[in-house]
Amino acid sequence: MKLKSKLFASAVAFTMVLSMVAVPVSAQTTTELQAMINNLLAQIAQLQAQIAGGATTGGSSTTFTTDLTIGSTGAEVSALQTWLVSKGHLVMPAGVAMGYFGPLTQSAVAKYQVSAGITPAVGYFGPITRAKVNALGGTTGGTTGGTTTGGITTPGVEGTVTVSLNPSPASGVKLYEGDSKKQVLGIKLEPKTSDISIQRIKVDLDYTSGTGDNLLYTKIADKIYVMDGSNVLTSSDLNSTTVVKDGTDYFVTLSGFNYVVPAGSTKVLYIALDAKTSWDSTYDAGTWTLGVPENGVRGVDGAGIDQYGPATAFTRTFTSTADLLDSAALSVSLNSATPATQQVICTSGTDSDECEGLTVASVDFKAEKDAVKITDLIVDITRGGANVATSSTVYLYDGSTLVGSASVTGTLTAKIATFSDIDWTVPADTTKTLTVKIDVIDAALAADTFVAGVANVTAVATAVTAENSSGTAVVATGSATGRTVTIRNVGPEITLVSKSVTTSGVPQGAPFSGGTSTSTLTATFNVRVKAMGADLYLGKVASTSDATQGPAFSMTGATNSFTLYKSGAAATTNHATSTSYTISSTCVDSTPAETCTLAEGSSVDISVVYLVPGRLATGLVTDLATGLYAVGLEKVNWAPASSGAIQSSTFMAGLTEWRTVDVSFP
Repeated sequence: MKLKSKLFASAVAFTMVLSMVAVPVSAQTTTELQAMINNLLAQIAQLQAQIAGGATTGGSSTTFTTDLTIGSTGAEVSALQTWLVSKGHLVMPAGVAMGYFGPLTQSAVAKYQVSAGITPAVGYFGPITRAKVNALGGTTGGTTGGTTTGGITTPGVEGTVTVSLNPSPASGVKLYEGDSKKQVLGIKLEPKTSDISIQRIKVDLDYTSGTGDNLLYTKIADKIYVMDGSNVLTSSDLNSTTVVKDGTDYFVTLSGFNYVVPAGSTKVLYIALDAKTSWDSTYDAGTWTLGVPENGVRGVDGAGIDQYGPATAFTRTFTSTADLLDSAALSVSLNSATPATQQVICTSGTDSDECEGLTVASVDFKAEKDAVKITDLIVDITRGGANVATSSTVYLYDGSTLVGSASVTGTLTAKIATFSDIDWTVPADTTKTLTVKIDVIDAALAADTFVAGVANVTAVATAVTAENSSGTAVVATGSATGRTVTIRNVGPEITLVSKSVTTSGVPQGAPFSGGTSTSTLTATFNVRVKAMGADLYLGKVASTSDATQGPAFSMTGATNSFTLYKSGAAATTNHATSTSYTISSTCVDSTPAETCTLAEGSSVDISVVYLVPGRLATGLVTDLATGLYAVGLEKVNWAPASSGAIQSSTFMAGLTEWRTVDVSFP
């Protein structure tokens, strides 16, 4: 019957249009006739919208002159009801004609009065309310619900719409006391053939973890919205007037809007809730459901035919959670700006053995649901190596602002710095960063290592003392462990400029089964070395036999600089046949033989090549036949010119940053 009525309306509208349009004699071509038909169809669609009481581009206006209340009838009642529907305050039940002022209209007027600040909001349409509405133009047409995405561009065309559950928001959203417009359910809309004007969404309300579905609107939520992103299309208060019980289920119908989704596109509308300002603790961690029943979404296509979806009902669950303040959280993590694992040469101070304000870590603090104030903080410092150099003072910076400083206490290897009463605040739902800097004294030729962090040794509950905006304690979670910094007072600062790996030649079994392999794996590292604290000796060639110096980069023995990795694990044998590099004349030839001297403050770039064959003189390298291979540069050898005693910098050992990518070989 609905389709027949639509077709009848279309026929009437078409006849009306034809009666107003004269067909010119010159309209002889198919193109001209098609253009005329399209124009007529557009006018038909507009007339159909007017007949159905839907949105129009112009709209009409009524100036209200009569006081209206329960029992009133007539044109002004109809106009008022149309206006209330357009503003989302009134939902007319199916089959109920306009023109009678009953309890539903009274409730809708009262809702408008509340929104307009008119008191008392009792639903009587008197002089004050009438003046307010007339001042707004008393518009009975126009765009309903205050929002539209534009008109239908496919007049006269029938279409379909697929309605489905959008992946986000996922189930488990937390609705906190006092939350506003918290999106709980996403509805994906996909029209085909014709644009679809979405005009109604029916929502099922359920209490998942208990009995009494009506508790969702009597205890938990005040208002429900249909939203296009952050834009509200329509809304409804949740109360006994707007929520309808059908059997054991409770439904609210959201209408009074006209949201056009173009054919072939995908749009998502969101159902959102306003939470009550507070609820009984009985409902903390309660689980609730919003759902769209079968055919709960209604739209209209270009031919004016109603289209419905979804074919199968769907739902999303959410939980009611205590007040935001009570749910405040603070998490600790390492910021990506934390310095990389490295060797630092400390040359400041009277004895040229200090580093002042050395940055060792950047720590993120993320506050959720409320502002969190950190009152006290403990920074852990772990020392290793020769245990000669030590840290004396630790500083905390928020950007360039000093938050606090503290002296270092503790054992030889495990130290802490305790910051009291710093009162540093992280705003709600914000991440702020503290930079940790230390003073290092008594650095020596022998290497010391330092690792600083928050909650990397001391338990986080002890390391971080914090409170929410009402002064209630907040227990932090997480940890932040800085990277290892190697400290000396003489040595090279070493930087990896680039790295690469290639394979070439004939693999095993090619070009025929049992054939000879001539494949090779070649890793190349470009390394920058800068002398700090003193002049440095570097071994110039990989084959140097000088027992006291050795090569800067070696492939064998105690000074071996490389590790071959097979499928991520260090291989037992590296199989390299050669390592080659050259050092520019910036490093001046010197004694002992096959060495050069790099002057303090000077730097040199060295390209180091490491080669592994797939076949040795004794035959195929069988343990290289399968797997993925990478090469890591893990040691640089050098010596202070003053003593000539060989030293090795190994801070890069095991780091993937100093390792090539994996390749198949041979």
